[in-house]
Amino acid sequence: MRMEEGKGVRSARDRRVTRLRASLPVIVLVVLVTVFAARLLDAAIQNALTIDEPHYMGTGVYLWQTGDYHFERILLYHPPLAHHLASLPLLLFDLDGLPASPAVAEALVARGSVDRTTLRIASRIPFILLSCWGAILLFFWAREVAGSASGLLAAFLASMSPALMAHGSLAHSDVAVGVLYFQTLYLFWRWSMQPTGLRVVLCGISLGLALLSKHSAILLLPTLALLLGWSVFLPRRPPEGDPRIGPETLGPRLLWAAGAGVTLLGLAVVVIWLGYGGSFAWTESPRWPGVQLPGWAQPFLVYLDARAAHRSGFLLGELAPNIYGWKFFPLAFAIKTPVGILLLLLLALVTLSRFPSPLGRFLGVPCLVLLGTLFFVINAPMGLRYMLPLDLLILLLIATQLGPRAGSWMRATVFGACLWTAGASLWIHPHHLAYFNELIGGPARGHHYVLDSNLDWGQDLSSLARYLQSRGNPPVSLAYFGAESPAVYGIRARQLEGCEPVGGIVAISVNVWKGLYASPSPLLAPVPGCYDWLRGHEPVARPGYSILVYELPERP
Repeated sequence: MRMEEGKGVRSARDRRVTRLRASLPVIVLVVLVTVFAARLLDAAIQNALTIDEPHYMGTGVYLWQTGDYHFERILLYHPPLAHHLASLPLLLFDLDGLPASPAVAEALVARGSVDRTTLRIASRIPFILLSCWGAILLFFWAREVAGSASGLLAAFLASMSPALMAHGSLAHSDVAVGVLYFQTLYLFWRWSMQPTGLRVVLCGISLGLALLSKHSAILLLPTLALLLGWSVFLPRRPPEGDPRIGPETLGPRLLWAAGAGVTLLGLAVVVIWLGYGGSFAWTESPRWPGVQLPGWAQPFLVYLDARAAHRSGFLLGELAPNIYGWKFFPLAFAIKTPVGILLLLLLALVTLSRFPSPLGRFLGVPCLVLLGTLFFVINAPMGLRYMLPLDLLILLLIATQLGPRAGSWMRATVFGACLWTAGASLWIHPHHLAYFNELIGGPARGHHYVLDSNLDWGQDLSSLARYLQSRGNPPVSLAYFGAESPAVYGIRARQLEGCEPVGGIVAISVNVWKGLYASPSPLLAPVPGCYDWLRGHEPVARPGYSILVYELPERP
């Protein structure tokens, strides 16, 4: 009798241990995502508004109030989803009688009727949640393919990625398109493994949301078309007893793939229609008078005109039109990605060549489409942020290729690379936008290689204020690239106007110092060589790495 009772106790204890082991990966995931969210929130609190964020916030409020989705006058050529998300929390605030206008956020900040920190955090919270959702998606996709260890490795790398940390704490379209792009591919993968009506519907809805978040998501259309074609001409042989439905001969497979493609596209069009307030925002084409086009499609024609305008860019110390070409994205990725992740990527590619996997072949299609477009089609001044969908795919490839490897040297290498990545991410916090790795000497040297949103987006006005407060808040001559007024941070600033040298404390955004933009408005044409008089001096401080502070002799 006692033996049977003892066996029953051991059996119950074993069941509890088994349940605990089964739930442990989810518990660890919750901890990782919680820490990730806390760090994103802290970055959102500490960093000032970037140059574009007030537009997203104010335009979203205006869209909710008026339903006016004019592509050029209101949206400034972007789809509306990020505007809607950035403005959702603002709808809870008292707008202080301000008229409906895309500039309502700037007016709120200027009036001070809503605390600027509260306003900034509230607008960024939806994007913090989206970033956390991206880490969760990474976990589930990697776990589905290669087990819980791979899922946790993917989520950990996402939570420590400087790129995700930088853009996940901003009210902007980049993290939205990155996560929704990745989500669409994940849902398509699941549908391709076991096609069901619900899975194709979810994928179509996700496709529409991605297309509503940023126009770069249009690359999903050729990507999904290629993957559908692959499923027709190189069909996967399901294991015996697999309940997957799918025709066996070429003709029915073609019809089946065409039906899936039409379903995905049709659902995406419906989502876009809903995203534009139950309309397509038809307007006359600026290129073809009399021709009406939907608002979502208009910016592609504008992009062609903008590309022909030869806007200047900055690369490797040189400022010139059409300078980017194919070399920008490989260079920017190499110097702005932690060395630990670069090492893991190299190991993953080596193991992929030796141990090909179905997921590796699947990921090859979206990666090649993204890389081919970024390297060889787009030649416009843009940031590494356009690679966010690719960043997530890279982390998935790393986790699924290296997570299952059992060799002790491999485990030690992965562990060391993860520690290296975590150290770099924690060290740079909260200035993740300015992260550059050790290959070029870190963030203090980043402005010699790339500029714009890769380093200076106006986010460091708060860092400058903290630095000046530590010195007793002296007056400063300031040439700032950003959205907020220095006065709201208590900075005693006078605008650095003209190109004549001045004395005293001088602070200048690196975008302005290098001549990429003018101050105080980025719409002004910069004067070449305007600040060359600063080149003979060493900065005494670099608040957030995007603003240089000089202390110069007073001039009569």
